[in-house]
Amino acid sequence: MKTNKPTTEFWTVLTMVNVLALMYPIHLLLRANSVDENLFATCVLVGSLFLLAVVDAVSIVVAEALGTGKR
Repeated sequence: MKTNKPTTEFWTVLTMVNVLALMYPIHLLLRANSVDENLFATCVLVGSLFLLAVVDAVSIVVAEALGTGKR
């Protein structure tokens, strides 16, 4: 019995999307000069992390269901 596992390409693309999506919030956080900017940047970072966690979970479930590991 074969199992449907996502391929290495899937994980590479998912990782790169996560890294690219977090670059802007991290940039905002590093460039914050005041408390208000720091709070805003932190909220954006936390929101981005939550959104990426949901999108990653959905992507993994869809990849498993479609059987992207089968060749």
